[in-house]
Formats: sequence, C-alpha cells, structure tokens
Amino acid sequence: MSRIKYKQTKLNTMKIPSSLRSLLAMLSLLLCTSGLFAQTDPHFSQYYAYPLWLNPALTGVIDGDYRASVNFKQQWGALNSSFLTGGASFDLAPRKNFAFGGTILNQRAGELDFNYLTALVSGSYRLRFGREGLQTLNFGLQAGIINRSFDYSQARFGNQFNPITGYDGGMVSGETFQSQSTLVPDVNFGVMYFDGNPNQNVNVFVGASAAHLTRPIDRFTGTESRIPIRLTGHGGARIRASDFLDLVPNALVMYQGNTNEISLGAYAQLNVSQSSNILFGGNYRVKDAAIAFVGLQLSNMVFGLSYDVNTSNFNRASNSNGGIELSISLIGRNGIIGPNFFCPRL
Repeated sequence: MSRIKYKQTKLNTMKIPSSLRSLLAMLSLLLCTSGLFAQTDPHFSQYYAYPLWLNPALTGVIDGDYRASVNFKQQWGALNSSFLTGGASFDLAPRKNFAFGGTILNQRAGELDFNYLTALVSGSYRLRFGREGLQTLNFGLQAGIINRSFDYSQARFGNQFNPITGYDGGMVSGETFQSQSTLVPDVNFGVMYFDGNPNQNVNVFVGASAAHLTRPIDRFTGTESRIPIRLTGHGGARIRASDFLDLVPNALVMYQGNTNEISLGAYAQLNVSQSSNILFGGNYRVKDAAIAFVGLQLSNMVFGLSYDVNTSNFNRASNSNGGIELSISLIGRNGIIGPNFFCPRL
C-alpha cells in the first residue's frame, strides 16, 4: 500500500482545521511502519496486571483460588482519535497441576473506527520442584480468534488531498483493501518460572511467550502478508527490604515484526497492615514513554493507576500526553490450596 505523501511547503500554505490535523496525525501514526494498520498488538503499561495477555503460562499463577482482572487504557487523549483499549480475564488456580482461564480484549481507534477484538481460552500445566515444591515452572497455551475491522468510508488518504482546496472525497484513494473485517484463528504459547518461597528475601521470576504462532493471514490487503509473531521476554525479582517494604525491579522486552518494546522499572510495596498495601513506582519504555504507577491493595482487591508521558517523536502531536490506565484485580480465596507462595504481579 502507498503511504500518505505530501509536500510540506504546500500544506503550510493552507489553513488546516484542528480536526484535520488530528486525523493526519493519526494516519501518520498508523502508517509509520507498514502502511495503514501496522501489524502490532495492543499493549498495556501495567502488563503484570493483565497476566493472561502477557503470557499464557501465567494462567493459574495466583496466591488464591481464582482471579478476575479488568484493564482499561486511553492512549493519546490529546487527539480526537485516541486509542481506547479494554481487557478482561478470569482464571482458576491449578487443580492437579492444571489451570484454566480465558481473556477478551478490544481496542478501538476513533476516526477510522478501527477495531481489534480477540478472545482466547487459556490453559497451563505446572511443574513444582525444590524444597516443599515452591519452585515452579509453568507451561501455557492459548487458542482463540482475532477479529479486526474498520470503516473504510471514514478513511482519508494522501492521494485525496488537493494542495489548493484540501480534502476531496471524490478523488481516487489509490488504496486497495480486500476486506473491511477479518476473522482468523490464533494460538499462543508461553513458559514461566518463579520462586514462590515466602521465607526468602529475594524471589526471582522470569518468563517468555510467543503469540500468533499460526501466523494468520492479514486479509485487509490483497496480498498474502501475515500477522507477525509477537515474542515477549519478561522478568524481575521481589526483594524483601524489610518487614514493611518490598521492592520489585522488573523488565520486559517485546518484538513483533519491525517493532520492538523495551520497558525497565521498579515498584515498591508498603505493607500498611495484614490486609492492605500501598504500591508505587515507575517504568521507562525506551524511546516511547515514562510511566508513573500507584496502586492500593485492600484485602483481596488490587487497584492500579498509571499514566504515560510520551517521550517519542510523536510527543508534539500528542502534547506529550501518552495514556492513562486503570487496572482492577480480584483474587478470591475459597479455602487453602497448598502453601502460601509469592505470586509475581505488577
């Protein structure tokens, strides 16, 4: 597909409405690597608060009997076409070393009404070893569908802009789309190790996952291009600094097609009482955003709030505003199921 092409000197002679500037900024973002719809997946800043999206092997990694999680993110709110992403998941603690769950995620980008919807069922198998079986190796598998769609009538392309009169919907766009909606199968796999011994001062956790193993065909264009595999590596450690303070440095590396994401940071957990904790910290997503995070754990509920400050070349169009993200997790406990272990989370 062709990209938006125009001469800067010509556009500068026109008075461009703010809504059009926002639309052009959004189109430039969508076209920045591989044409209209860059083949990269939605992502969250609080990635450990949405475990089944991060790694299928985190299915059932719970210090309880079941877990329900909800995440919502608004990205680039300064634009009329901000990205709105919501995800929800539910999983059960292992029974006879098998755990099951499911997740659904939806992302919508305003002006073009671009929609990314995926639904996955998830399963994992747990291997326990070491003293008291608190060293754990998990293998996870997910299967489901991806639906992507957009409203072609709302799209605006570079070939439809006249340097004198501006946008002209009667001009040929020069773009070819085989479909405005696609539905494809999807398979993901992951592995996760963590040290769940609650009596240690340092608990290490590390994992890796691969998404879109079937390389689904991208039917938006007439070509046989495929959705690239998303490779993710993540890890960190819980460091018990005192009876009242835990420090959790963490890192994430993600590759998909021609794009990559590297995130480094840490958060602190202040143990206010036996049933409540305060969490705060930050991450830096390299060449993209600085992220501040605060959270509150009350009994079996965890609330998280983060904000991204854009540091990329897109900061002028976004006014340096990245995104606000809210996460809510519920961990239910029907009874005691094995030893109380450290469960990695952000």
